[in-house]
Amino acid sequence: MHLPARRTANTITGTIEAGPRGPILRDADGLAWRLHFGEESVPEGLEGQVSVRGKIVQPDRIDVEFCAAID
Repeated sequence: MHLPARRTANTITGTIEAGPRGPILRDADGLAWRLHFGEESVPEGLEGQVSVRGKIVQPDRIDVEFCAAID
């Protein structure tokens, strides 16, 4: 059974960019995702290459569960 994306966690890697409504993750294919951290604040120093695990809740937004820098 295939579940809709919003029910399953996805892991996406890419580069963080500053956006007018918060951080944006741009992946290798050029897709841009707004990152939503819920009640948590955006982690300090969030920049460069990162890996984000979360749920895609809109075509351009991910509710972040976990975010880590890639060295």
